[in-house]
Amino acid sequence: MLTVVMYHYVRDFSRTRHPGIRGLDLAGFRRQLDHLQAHYTVVTVADVLAARRGERPLPATAALLTFDDAYAEHYALVFPELHARGLQGVFFAPVDPVCHGRLLDVNRVHFVLAAAPGRVDELVRLVEAAVEDARGDFDLEPLDTYRATWAHPSRFDDAWTIYIKRMLQTALPETLRNRIAGQLFARFVSADEATFAAELYMSEPQARLMRDCGMAFGAHGASHCWLNQVPRDRQEQEIDASLAFLKRIGAPVEDHWFIAYPYGGWNEGLLDVLRARGCSLGFTVEPALADLATRDPLLLPRLDTNDLPQ
Repeated sequence: MLTVVMYHYVRDFSRTRHPGIRGLDLAGFRRQLDHLQAHYTVVTVADVLAARRGERPLPATAALLTFDDAYAEHYALVFPELHARGLQGVFFAPVDPVCHGRLLDVNRVHFVLAAAPGRVDELVRLVEAAVEDARGDFDLEPLDTYRATWAHPSRFDDAWTIYIKRMLQTALPETLRNRIAGQLFARFVSADEATFAAELYMSEPQARLMRDCGMAFGAHGASHCWLNQVPRDRQEQEIDASLAFLKRIGAPVEDHWFIAYPYGGWNEGLLDVLRARGCSLGFTVEPALADLATRDPLLLPRLDTNDLPQ
């Protein structure tokens, strides 16, 4: 069995300007690495690929460390810690923020929620008012339908927090949800998205340096959209943009490459696109251990960092 650990925000909460963002504190990350090194064998993605091909087995306690969304802290905090310990991290970088300085909707929503603690009811009212104002321009469902579909708690969020996230990440038409998320971000967080994005994400040269120092990089789409909810041509564009980025930073995409699905979203059409382009491994957000002998290699589960001791 392979334990694949999934990380997103790893931050020094004693120094951050946004303490409301939930994530793993740097001290907790170090403790978790201590735990993993004491009880697991941290492997590389090359080890996983070799095991999948039947060339050599993985250790019984193998663990793979993965990091989504290419945050600046991955370069500034995570990379030095891994490098000092001789460990490899597998980083999944969306192209638009890293290469074009675009703020992702997922992060707009996270920082809006963090900037308005205890005000989820107010955010729900603002989102629903914006939906009603836009009803004449878009084919929209009744609000009761959106609530019934999306207001359900998850492992880590209450129902109304999830409702806000899903309305602004997938439920509404892309143009409308971008507009509403942008308005809320300007109101609660910052009117300067470009500067905010430059601070939030690593850069392409930083990714190249990490790659040169032994870190691995995989595909995470261009815009961090739900890849299972866009048409085939958009799936192909997202994947091809990722492959072009990986080539630029020196990742060996001709021999093998791998992907983590934004939000865990995939469908059979996407798997066809990936297989046609020679994808070797795909990582979901299903919380389970990965059995390489029985699992489709494009549908490997990952445990969240919260599932392990910190």
